[in-house]
Amino acid sequence: MASRHPRLGVERDPEVERALTLTESLLDPAETRSAAAQIRALTLRGARAVLATADEPAQLQARLVERYGATTAQGDLLELDTPPAGPHEVSATPASDALQWVRGE
Repeated sequence: MASRHPRLGVERDPEVERALTLTESLLDPAETRSAAAQIRALTLRGARAVLATADEPAQLQARLVERYGATTAQGDLLELDTPPAGPHEVSATPASDALQWVRGE
């Protein structure tokens, strides 16, 4: 069936075949109309289970990624160069200036 979403290939190795066989009777018939539908259902349930058992910081990170597309910081904040403006200089756009500094612009 045509879909507007990109496809994902999954190799049907013995472990995947066993998982499909063991879970088929446990899922709703709509979720087992095809192997792809069953894999989708298992993937979504598995993701919920992983998130539910994750520690609080990991759950927060997942929510930030989902809501804002946030990514994990790279590097160390203490290793950044100091901003070019000294503490005595006042800017009309301090937040924008700070963002430009963080982005390295």
